[in-house]
Amino acid sequence: MKTNAGPAECGLRPSYESFLETGKRITEGRYAKAGEFPWQVSIQSNGKHICGGTMISALWILTAAHCFADEVPPDLTVVVGGINLDHPLEEHKPDSLVIHENFDRTSMKHDIALIMLSSPVEFSNEKIPVCLPFMHDVDTWQHCWIAGWGTTGAAAEESASHVLQKARMKLIIREKCLEHIPQLPENMLCAELEGGERGTCQVDSGGPLVCSYWNTMKWFQVGIISWEEDCTEKPSHEIYTSVYNYYGWIMTETALDQTKTIFKNHSIHSGGM
Repeated sequence: MKTNAGPAECGLRPSYESFLETGKRITEGRYAKAGEFPWQVSIQSNGKHICGGTMISALWILTAAHCFADEVPPDLTVVVGGINLDHPLEEHKPDSLVIHENFDRTSMKHDIALIMLSSPVEFSNEKIPVCLPFMHDVDTWQHCWIAGWGTTGAAAEESASHVLQKARMKLIIREKCLEHIPQLPENMLCAELEGGERGTCQVDSGGPLVCSYWNTMKWFQVGIISWEEDCTEKPSHEIYTSVYNYYGWIMTETALDQTKTIFKNHSIHSGGM
């Protein structure tokens, strides 16, 4: 079922929950249900999952900079619209990659990137863009979750999942996080697993930390999964790029490329006359 032709309303989960269930429907278990994270994408190279990401519009994917070298690998694809990577899913080729100009692979500062797709996603109940956050205060957000397929590790082939996994997270104020991680860069935030949740010691880099806003139906991407401290420590803290802090950068870069595309197409059409 397709949505209307206009821009899709962000952050909704129409095939997963109704308005009356919002904020109440939190399915237990390790694996995500169909439609629970309709903005989630799998970024793949040579047919294998390498990083997570999210749809923030029909053409743009938000992810982590450290997932890539300085250019898009020729075999990169973005897979959307499902939770089981063993099933045939919709694939999109990237048109361009935008890595934050100040990204530092050593310190992981500015660990954020954008992929522009070569063709737009047609939104449906199973494909919905996530909302970008409008507030910085961690107390604003409720019911925070991460989701991903698992990535690199010594036993990656043995432990990586082909079905989307999820875990409930608790946001931590920066002052408390600094006690554990004094080197935490600016524009980063951290969270820990909620009590009773089990971690896998595998971070799905580039994937989203999403939270709901009180009792609205909308879900917002508060963070991008960047790195994790030693997961043998209890509790371990996962580190995220704060999406709110890069809202201006995201808007600038996406608008910039759209403008370039308009001028490029105009030049092509003009040249053909």
